Amino acid sequence: MPSSRTGGLMDLTSVGAVSMIRRLVLLFILLGTAGTAAAQDTVAVRTAHVTYRAGASIYIDAGRADGLIDSQELELVRGDSVAATLKVVFLSSRQASCEVLRGVTDVAVGETVRFRPQAVAPPTSTPVAARTAPRSGSGPGVHGRIGARYLLTRDASTGGGTSQPSLDLRLDGSRLGGSPLGVVADVRARRTAVTRADGSSTVDGRTRVYQAALLWNARGTGFQGSIGRHYLGAVASVSLLDGALAGVAGSRLSAGVFGGFEPTPADLGFSTDVLDAGAYLQLRSRPEAGSRWSLSTGAVGSYANGATNREFAFLQLGLTSRALSLQALQEVDYYRPWKVDQGEDPVSPTSTYLSASVRASRALSFYAAYDNRRSVRLYRDAVNPVTQFDDAFRQGAWGGLGLTFPHFRMGGEFRYADGDNVGQATAYTGTIGTDGLTAKRLSLSGRATFYQNPSLDGQLYTAMVGLDPAEPLHLALSGGMRNETNALVSTGSQQYYWYQADLDLQFARMWYWSLSGVMEQGSGGTVRQLFSSLSWRF
Repeated sequence: MPSSRTGGLMDLTSVGAVSMIRRLVLLFILLGTAGTAAAQDTVAVRTAHVTYRAGASIYIDAGRADGLIDSQELELVRGDSVAATLKVVFLSSRQASCEVLRGVTDVAVGETVRFRPQAVAPPTSTPVAARTAPRSGSGPGVHGRIGARYLLTRDASTGGGTSQPSLDLRLDGSRLGGSPLGVVADVRARRTAVTRADGSSTVDGRTRVYQAALLWNARGTGFQGSIGRHYLGAVASVSLLDGALAGVAGSRLSAGVFGGFEPTPADLGFSTDVLDAGAYLQLRSRPEAGSRWSLSTGAVGSYANGATNREFAFLQLGLTSRALSLQALQEVDYYRPWKVDQGEDPVSPTSTYLSASVRASRALSFYAAYDNRRSVRLYRDAVNPVTQFDDAFRQGAWGGLGLTFPHFRMGGEFRYADGDNVGQATAYTGTIGTDGLTAKRLSLSGRATFYQNPSLDGQLYTAMVGLDPAEPLHLALSGGMRNETNALVSTGSQQYYWYQADLDLQFARMWYWSLSGVMEQGSGGTVRQLFSSLSWRF
């Protein structure tokens, strides 16, 4: 069974994709109701963790129920200093999707995010007409984001290229019409046209549903339920499921049962081939505790076409304090007699993930991780050479240290990987950067990586300069060079250069526009890429 953190896709036909999204918008907005205003909370600063990444989106294990609001700025903490500022772009009750506003971009799963909760005022007997209008993206009702994106690539040497317009709709609704009902939806439609060097072309259009679920959360009862396609935050290895979940949740203890079908691994479409069922129990620290922790355990059975696919138990731990951040997962598989006859032990520890960060002082921190989970599928709308390089290292072990001072940071990392079907690979990386040097938030950063695997021996160098000339505007220029020697090719070393410019603009508090251009040059020719997106949050 796949261990995807970003989940599967439900393939629909591309015909009528735009009209389908429009109908969904109208339906959920009609269901929504106005809420109360968000107010500043006076409780202490809280922490959350990065649970996974998908392209430029960074997901954390805190949401509206933890006091987050739309467009809130969060702090990514390394040691006792702020390494990056994140901005909330999409909220659900217990999760949030963020993007890097400024600072480092090499955000890793397990890192700590710090924020100050924003309390939502409880309902009162005040007449509806006298209530304060809700802030966009917070409170009961339906909130979300509608976005349009366009990706264009051109290969100057062959004349080929790709054009990809896309639309996306993300919704999160709670207490619809004053009822316990809620909704969550993540629908993305894209049309990809590929032109080859010989003049032939292909067009692939499809609409994909990442989430589409109806939720039930009755106040005062503790009972929660959902049906549809959704993520299972308490069960790491079954992150996405087409089925149902029912459970009870208190301030410190949660329990639930679930069942449903896994999306297909190849195209991530809907399938009834693999059935999953299980139960979980989660214990958490007190909400006001200075050190936060959670412990989850449970069992899952997976059955493919009526036969036993996998049966396992899991134990998941998360811990955050001033000096230590820890994320751990251990799965133990049970093998039936027919598997034991093939040489397996009846009970076998299998998937293991461990990530720890130690803050030795205000300036010095250490981190290390081990991961033997299967390769993670990622959804990406636009990538650059740095992203492609980093994604090759999805299994193995890594560790490093960071030094952070006011407006200055540096770090080093060693990484060993063996999970990309290319044999054993090693990489050494050094980073250096500065932030907030002027009133315009000038930032500079650089990176050098030396890597080796059975077929390649190379170096990767990047540099970036960022600037906020005005409060809603961010500009960045970056570039890099990759030099590789391929043992399987007799032509010797090959060099690749790329240059990138990014512009981000937020206006009217609810509109966000991004424009990015990349040019890559190398022995294979010159490739140009343009990516633009416009989104509206409501």
